[in-house]
Parts: sequence; structure tokens; C-alpha cells
Amino acid sequence: MALRPVPTARSLPPDDVLAPAAIADPHRFFRRLREHDPVFYSQRHQVWILTGHEVVDRAFKDKQLSSARAMASFRHKLAERHAGLMQHALSLLDGWMLLNDPPDHTRLRDPVRRSFTPAFAASLIPRIEARVDALLDSLQEGADLVTEFAQPLTALVICDLLGVADSEREFLRQWTRDYGQLIYGASSHQAGYAESVGRAGDEFYARFSQVIAEKRVNPGPDLISHLLATSRREDWTESELLGTCSMLLFAGHDTTSALIASSTRALLLDEEARAAFRNQPALTESAVEEFLRYDGPSKTFVRTANETHERGGHVVEAGQTLWLSVLGANQDPAVFDVPEELRLDRNPNPHLGFGAGIHFCVGASLARAEARTALPRLIERFPRLRPASLDFAWSPTLVDRSLLGLPVVWR
Repeated sequence: MALRPVPTARSLPPDDVLAPAAIADPHRFFRRLREHDPVFYSQRHQVWILTGHEVVDRAFKDKQLSSARAMASFRHKLAERHAGLMQHALSLLDGWMLLNDPPDHTRLRDPVRRSFTPAFAASLIPRIEARVDALLDSLQEGADLVTEFAQPLTALVICDLLGVADSEREFLRQWTRDYGQLIYGASSHQAGYAESVGRAGDEFYARFSQVIAEKRVNPGPDLISHLLATSRREDWTESELLGTCSMLLFAGHDTTSALIASSTRALLLDEEARAAFRNQPALTESAVEEFLRYDGPSKTFVRTANETHERGGHVVEAGQTLWLSVLGANQDPAVFDVPEELRLDRNPNPHLGFGAGIHFCVGASLARAEARTALPRLIERFPRLRPASLDFAWSPTLVDRSLLGLPVVWR
């Protein structure tokens, strides 16, 4: 095979994904990597970083790459380092379908996939509308749309979905913050990392073991009751059942709230787009797809090579790690015309915001329904909405792209 020449260190772009500049503006960071080489080897992280749309899309669908091996190595290191402190936190990952390969992935995914249909998401819209309106009624001047709108909304909707009491909302918010350190790649050297992740795992295990026990006695029309019936047929372990619940709660709450917040920010920074979004309801569906492309909530996905193979003119060795940059792929000029522009009517829009292949987001229809409901009602209710500050802070992690806050004013 014809391989690319090895570049000199002087010619390489910055490759620290967790550097402050890369956290603040990952689009510029990944653009520089993509322009240098869409299949780039980072000496700093000792991983391959894929940033072109074609190579990322192909990697999502490539059976030579494993989701399970990447997480298995990570879990082993944490278990060795922190002994029993993170036992429950790590065991929850047994039920995370996106961290498994077939056949376990298929066994875990199919029952959930059959529940998350577009028709099912549409049936939840009246309930979502009521939740949105109640939260908008409660907002005061200077409100933080992350903590007072986007996060409470998605927490309440996922509680509705799983048949969990509204009173669990505050627990869920803190739990996703703590457990997210494990999922999103925060540094394990941070003070208190193992303790906070371990505590999150223990608390979830205790609370939801009780929820599941209650629903075994009194099942309802909710998703947990459905999963209980499924788990008996599919012979799921208790860890897989609890883990699937944790994955649905985490993904359904955290990534969707990040999408709503970053979409709102994009509209507030573009007066023309905001006016079009408010005055042309027919744009809503295409606009949400554009928000997913333009600045979506997923930054990277992690894979491990099952075998040595060629990729983008390079030899990728068996066991090496690859980071699939969704943000880089979604702003590839080879696929998207003027990708740095927010175009609410962009069509076609083959973004990878929900991944691709067998790991395409199982909750995509629900996330779309929430965004298509919340964003128009927010902008209609507050036509003069604007950021209280242009100093935006973002989550300093490898995997997610989420605002830490979005204070706004409207008078």
C-alpha cells in the first residue's frame, strides 16, 4: 500500500483535544487537523483522530472497529486503579448498548429500538409541550437556559418515558454531572474523580434497584416495565437491565439538553436565522437537523481496531484507538457548502450528529421531537431573547460538546 510520508513535528497542527482553545472552539481545532490529514495520528494522545466526513462515516459502519474493546480496556484500568470504589459505576456499563459489539449489542438494542419509533415520539409531544410551557412560565429575567430550561425539560421528559417520579429530577441532574465524568472522558487524575463517579454508581444502583423491584410487582405502560418483560425473554442480567436504564436516562437527558442549549445559542448569535426560525414554522424540521450539524452535542466517539488495516493511507495497528470526530465530519467542506454558516434550510444535510451504522442513536426520534417542540416555543415566547454574556463556558471533556451555562435577558 502507498503510505503517506511521516511529517516533521514542526509541520504538525496542535493535537491536544482537551486544551482550552480546543474546548472553546473545537470546530477550528478539528478543521486544522482535517486540512492537515483527515486520518491524523496524535502523538500526544497516542490515538488516531478522524475528522473527514467520508472517513468518519465509514468508520462508524466498519466491523474492523470495536466499541466494546475500547471500553473494556478503560474499565480494566479503572478497576485496577480504584479497586472496589467504582464497582457499581462500572457494572452499569454492561447495559450500554453503544459500548458493546454484536451479538450483545443487538440483544440489548433491539428491544429498546422497537420502543423508540417516530410514532412513539409523536405521541409524547402533548406532554413535552406541557412541560415546555410550564418551564417557560417559570423563567425570570437573567435565567440560565441550561439549568432552568434545557436540563429540567429533558429530565422531566425522560422521567415521563421511564415512569419515574418528577421528584427524581434533581437527583438525575447531579447524577449525570458526576457519572458523566466516566462517560465523557474527564481526567481520572482530577481530585475526587473516583469518589464522585463511584458515589453516582452506588446511588443509581440503589435507587433504580428499588424502582425495578416496584415495577416487577406493579408494571405500567412505561419503558422500564417494557424492559422488564424484555429482560426475562432475552435473559438479561440485573446489571444489563440497570445499565440500560442508566444509559437511557443519561443519553435522553444530557445530550438532548445540550442540543437544545447549543441550538438556542446559535440562534441568539444570528439575528437573521432567529427571525427566519420565528417567522417560518415550516423551517423547524430542517433547522433542527442543521443545529445537529452546526454545533451538535457529540464531539467524538471512541473505537478500537480489531485488526491491522489500512485507513486513509496509513497503517492502523490492531489494538490502536481511534477517535471519530463528529464535529469535524459535520463541517467538512467536501460535503457541506460553506459549512461554517448556519443555514436553517440546508438540504441535503447528511450530518452524523446521531452517529451511523448499527450505533445510530436509538433515541434520535425523541431528541428531535423535544428540540422541535422546545425551540420554537422558546423563541416565540421571548422574541427579544439575547445572551447576558458572550463569554461562553463549555464542558472540558473529550466526548461531549455542551454549554455549562447560558444566562439570558429579554427586556
